[in-house]
This record gives sequence, C-alpha cells and structure tokens, in this order.
Amino acid sequence: MGLFGKSHQPELPVESTKTTIISEGSFIKGDLKFSGSVHVDGEIEGTIICEQILTIGKTGKILGTIQADKLIISGLVEGEVDCNVLEVLTGGKFVGEAQYNEIMIEHQGAVEGTLKAKKGREPLAKIKKKEGDKKLPEGNEKLGLIG
Repeated sequence: MGLFGKSHQPELPVESTKTTIISEGSFIKGDLKFSGSVHVDGEIEGTIICEQILTIGKTGKILGTIQADKLIISGLVEGEVDCNVLEVLTGGKFVGEAQYNEIMIEHQGAVEGTLKAKKGREPLAKIKKKEGDKKLPEGNEKLGLIG
C-alpha cells in the first residue's frame, strides 16, 4: 500500500510527441535511440534509431546507419538507411544504400548509391551489431532499448 492509502502503479511508456533538436554547430558521435521525432541541424556520426520522424535540416549532416519510420533529408546523409518513408528534398543529398517502402525525391534532391524498395510495410530491420559494440546494462530489455 502506498502513501495515503493509494497503491503506486508504475507508469507505462507513452508514445512521445516531442521533437529532439540537434542544433547547428553541435557534433555527436555514437549510437543514439529516440522514441520521438528528431530534427538535426548539426552533425552526427554513428547509428541512429528514430521511432518517428528524423529530419535532417539544410545544415545537418549524418554519417552512419539510420533506422527511422520516416526520414526527411534537406542536408546530407551518408551511409545505410532503413525506413518506411524516405524523402530527399531540394538541396538534400543521400549517398549510400537505402531500403524503404515509399520514396519521394524533389527536383534538385540528389541520390547516389543503391535504393531498394521493400515489399509492403515491413517492420524495420534490426541494426546489425558490429564486433566491439558495448553491451547495454541489464534491465534495458524491459525499457525497449534492446531487442
């Protein structure tokens, strides 16, 4: 029994409606996971998992592996991408290998590399573990941080 006669129930995770902003001039290196949307105007090098919309602004730059529900590119993305929706906007550039369900490339949007359409709305593939990746502390399975 909790304080004042009420039992305390743990809060369930809620789908995030917030957007994380990585501002211009910022540099992040490492593996990142976001439950909400992300807008990047800075630079990220590593693996990004975004359960909602990942937007790369005009000054944004990503080097690495991306897994997102929707990826919108106005800046530069180099690497491997697995997403349901891929949009390369005017002035945006993608270099690498992408798997997607839907794609839209605006006039003056640039794509170099391999594009592969998935069959239907498949779940996003698991990011392959690289040799030397650190293991997360125990208990993160319950938080949904590792699968």
